[in-house]
Amino acid sequence: MDSNKIFDIEKILEILDEQVLQKAGRTLNPAEKAVIKGSWDSKEYKEIASDYGYSVYYLQQEVGPPLWAMLSKVIGNGIHVKKITLKNILIKVAKEYYVKLEASKVNNDSLVGKTKIYGEFPKISFFYGREKDINYLKKQINIFKKRCIAITGVGGVGKTLVAAKLVEEILLENSNVYDYVVWKKVERNSSIEHVVTELINIFDLKIDKENLQKRISLLSQQLSLHRCLLVIDGFDKLIQIKDYEEKLEYEDFLIGLTQKVHQSCLIITSQVPLEEVACISTDLPVVFVRLEGLDENSAIQMLHDKGLSGEQCKNIIEIYRRNPSALEVVADRINRFFGGSVQRFFDYRTTIIEPRIQVMLNRQFGTPGLLSSLQREIMIYLAESTSEKLISIPFLKLINDLKERFSLELSISEVITAMDILEQRSLVEGNRKSSKQEVSYSLPPVIKKYILADPLGLVYKRFDRIQTREIAL
Repeated sequence: MDSNKIFDIEKILEILDEQVLQKAGRTLNPAEKAVIKGSWDSKEYKEIASDYGYSVYYLQQEVGPPLWAMLSKVIGNGIHVKKITLKNILIKVAKEYYVKLEASKVNNDSLVGKTKIYGEFPKISFFYGREKDINYLKKQINIFKKRCIAITGVGGVGKTLVAAKLVEEILLENSNVYDYVVWKKVERNSSIEHVVTELINIFDLKIDKENLQKRISLLSQQLSLHRCLLVIDGFDKLIQIKDYEEKLEYEDFLIGLTQKVHQSCLIITSQVPLEEVACISTDLPVVFVRLEGLDENSAIQMLHDKGLSGEQCKNIIEIYRRNPSALEVVADRINRFFGGSVQRFFDYRTTIIEPRIQVMLNRQFGTPGLLSSLQREIMIYLAESTSEKLISIPFLKLINDLKERFSLELSISEVITAMDILEQRSLVEGNRKSSKQEVSYSLPPVIKKYILADPLGLVYKRFDRIQTREIAL
């Protein structure tokens, strides 16, 4: 892409004017455009006034302050726009515009530069924050040449959007860096063999009755012959935790595509951490990233863009753990049912379970083997035992209460393992004020409500009984 076109101030003004119209309901006036053009060229107000025939006082006192305040809301994304910071922010706005423009061209079997694009890429209607995450991942791929990126996190936290944004920015910076870019969304009840076969078909390879190992080898060869960026979105849909043979297949797949040196990269999104289903050697070039909620400024900006305001917005982002999908749904409900009043919403003391999180929890509790009986009982115990007065449960109290609750001798090591897994999946939260203090555990409010409400009767359903034994540690 022509960088001169991207950074042409007249073109940037067109892009900016369109965004101002969408978000502020008006267009930029001549005086505002003069200040923007002058600031772009690092000119002082005195020079801008001379160039465009305005008084210095008028531009500095009457045009500048309201212009910066308005642009902070329109393009600041949580950052206050000032004369000195305007150019960098406008460059970022232009880049994002052209990223979306390129993304709108991406369809099955299309081209971006010389890169062949396959799959249905998600459309990014909004994107907040994540600059550090995106920059970190780009560095791991472009500089450190990591051959696998695993992005994990709770439902709705934005794994798919981060992966899509990452691919878009990589293509924007160099549209010819890869020969193939493939987006594979995993469907429910699919299998690792089916996914591998579909990926192989992209390269027009003839396969007959080859077993999975041979197909993985064929795919690995293509990653060596061509520079490929493969995205497998929703890898967790393939996972059957209790099936040992399936687990071996996941390991064969991940090791087979990453062990051999090549210039390709595999990006995986998953709600379940890959470490749970495959033994990944630390020697392999795999980067694990667990996404948390948005940073506070981005979360607040998102709510403001949805029409919400006031100090209570901070309570919203705390309750919903800055999960962008949850915040979008909550903002929609507040606007729809409470007239946009955050205070009125809190008066009713309700917690909304966002659909994606509910689907994720339905699967966690409804899929045999995905949660062990011990993990399930721990979550139920935390939901029933925590309150406004007792926000979190110390670990030793949790152990003693579970022993008393089930009249069983519990294996401490098994409880520790269970807590680690639940915490990695963002299903429980560990809290400690210092490294020397005993850890306490709690549930995110949305997960607590789901467990107590048990909307589909999955939470208290027993797939097997707890069978533990006490081990002296």
